[in-house]
Amino acid sequence: MVTITSKMAPGAAVFLLCCVASRIGSVHSFVQPASFFPLRSKYIDMPSPVEYVDRFGSSIHTGPLLAMAEDEEVEFVKSDDGDALQALFSKFCNEDGLMTKEEVRSVPVIAELLTDGDLLPEELEDIWRAAPKFPDVDDKMERVDVDSFVQIYRDIDDIFEDDEKEAESVPAKSDEESAVEKLAVKDNDAGVTDDVVETDEDETTAGDEKELEIVFQSICDEAGLVSLDALRKWDEVADLISEGMLGEDEFDRIWGQTPRSPGSPEELDLDGFLSFNLDLDDLFVFDDQEEDDKDASDDIESSGDGPVLQKRSMVVGDDLPPGVIFAELADDDFLVGFDDLKRWGELQEMLDGGDLLPLELQNMFEQVKTAPGTSDKLNEDDFIALYENIDAMFEEDDDEDDAGSIEPASSLPEQASVKSDLLSFVAEMNSDEERLPCGLESTDREQTLVLNMVSVLESQPSNVVQQRGGKLEQADLTGEWELLYSSSSAMKFNKGLSGLGGSFPNGKFGGLKQKLEASK
Repeated sequence: MVTITSKMAPGAAVFLLCCVASRIGSVHSFVQPASFFPLRSKYIDMPSPVEYVDRFGSSIHTGPLLAMAEDEEVEFVKSDDGDALQALFSKFCNEDGLMTKEEVRSVPVIAELLTDGDLLPEELEDIWRAAPKFPDVDDKMERVDVDSFVQIYRDIDDIFEDDEKEAESVPAKSDEESAVEKLAVKDNDAGVTDDVVETDEDETTAGDEKELEIVFQSICDEAGLVSLDALRKWDEVADLISEGMLGEDEFDRIWGQTPRSPGSPEELDLDGFLSFNLDLDDLFVFDDQEEDDKDASDDIESSGDGPVLQKRSMVVGDDLPPGVIFAELADDDFLVGFDDLKRWGELQEMLDGGDLLPLELQNMFEQVKTAPGTSDKLNEDDFIALYENIDAMFEEDDDEDDAGSIEPASSLPEQASVKSDLLSFVAEMNSDEERLPCGLESTDREQTLVLNMVSVLESQPSNVVQQRGGKLEQADLTGEWELLYSSSSAMKFNKGLSGLGGSFPNGKFGGLKQKLEASK
């Protein structure tokens, strides 16, 4: 009989359950309104007018501050001024601190935009449907709170910002300019420049942004913001990380340089989400240029511009024919270099697990015949020879195991190397003070590496459990044991043994030591 005891430091678990059900009133500071939405001629221009092209191509003038010609004044608030938006909401909301759709329409600035035709009713209807509604129990009329009102206001702002950018990037053309463009297409021999603007790419970009807006609505919270955790759990990001296409360091770098939502230092609004996706797309730039364009690419390189960087995917799949693997790894010249082997997923698993040493791979690569005219690359025949050499090495190992042969002494350094690599790798992970110890915050790739090395050690003859056929003695287990690594999903979820560490202020899991004693 073996008694397992865990000597733990005395402590107390404190459970606190708080229920707060009250409405918190906010005191809003009223600020001087600033000009925001594009307005029509019913407003008086103030000093320093600026010409602006509205959504329908009309040229109007606005000043830094606008007031109505009539006695009534309309309050215009900048979309990034949270206090002013809350003050505007407080001024027009009902006694419950909520607003219906009609009450939103009656806000003077929105009402004027609808009256002038700058904001279409169907646009406002779409924005209203997208805004989170207040969960009324008895009342069937939909109402919004201050957070949803701010979202509605900012969505309206986004419409005009997009229109303004389009007006600046593609100015309105006169009939004469359009005629010149048509002549330019027909008269290239005369040296007339073709300035026709291509719209296919713009339409594709607009379609992509629309899809991203739909994705954003599906992962954002009630305030219309996306947190770091929600972004990491987004299917596209999660798949890229799990497939090894996106590294954790790359994800953290893009997140760090993405602008946050005003007033939310750790969350993204729609603009920030779109910016994050642009930076993410920049990681995956593929050179699709055909051979016919080689001269043009040479001109670009001679002008000082660097070549287009490519991020090629891993070649994964068990038991793929060598010809298929070669085709996936080969470059444009249909050759494979030593660095290209890093994209061979099955080979990297052998190296990571210690089944194949890097020096062995290097020697086999140099022994096979290289392609004519090169000193460090393989053609298809050379690659197949390398593949067969690697496969033959493992077949020999299988034959030795079947014959019950004793592991030669020359393999002992390899076993020691795998064990040393495993302990060094785990120690390096545990040395990161910003992460929990024992691998509780390890990445999927780190966990795969650890499990592969453990599997290799488990299969070695030096494994005591394997040597004795699973018959262990008490003396083999007694002593003090320290937890170095755990792949337990429950411990990762709880961030410790039970999650109690987070119940204490600034408390977190710091490790585990157990002393095992035998009663006999």
